[in-house]
Amino acid sequence: MVPPNPAFRRVRVRLSLLLSLGLLTLLPWSSARDPQGLSPAKTLVGAAAGREGTRNRAAEHPVPALPPSPFTYLHGARPRPLARPDERVLFRLDGTAGPQTFTLRQLQALPAVRYATYQPQLKHEGVYEGVPLRDLAALGGFAGRDVRVYASNGFVATIRAHDYLHEPIMLAYRMDGQAIPVLQKGPLTVVLPRRPARFHTPAYSAAWVWFAVRLGPVP
Repeated sequence: MVPPNPAFRRVRVRLSLLLSLGLLTLLPWSSARDPQGLSPAKTLVGAAAGREGTRNRAAEHPVPALPPSPFTYLHGARPRPLARPDERVLFRLDGTAGPQTFTLRQLQALPAVRYATYQPQLKHEGVYEGVPLRDLAALGGFAGRDVRVYASNGFVATIRAHDYLHEPIMLAYRMDGQAIPVLQKGPLTVVLPRRPARFHTPAYSAAWVWFAVRLGPVP
């Protein structure tokens, strides 16, 4: 048997080294496993799958950025207090990351508007204060989608994104400086501003939701 040519063996070793160096150049990460026990290749595949899943979810439910507010706020967001054991949960927000619940004090810590309007069912001119629906939708991660408001008596109304994004439609918790009693459609009620005039036509009568207890996106 003819022994291997030493020169050929040296060339082969050098080619192997160059090939290894070439592979290292193509793989800029370490070959060590990550803390979860995944190899770099699996980590890269998992990250790509995660990005693809995010794109698919975004395509299914696109959520555009909120446009600049066309109306004036009474105040912006304040630190949300923790619910006390003796406080009652008044409202639920069905967000994309899961439901959030609010007591009255927690709702009052959210951005607020205040304006005078005419409540058609009560036939009452009042000054209402509450959280704009656009801020609730943004907090829930579904701003830009039509929303549904649910009442404690089983009533459900749909409010269009174009309306709540551009007008201060609110979830009101105060009327004329006081908490809203049940006889006045409280403690939480959806209120629409005096303008545009279409808000005070029969087509929008369902949007004035009494006894509101829940908000979520239209599926």
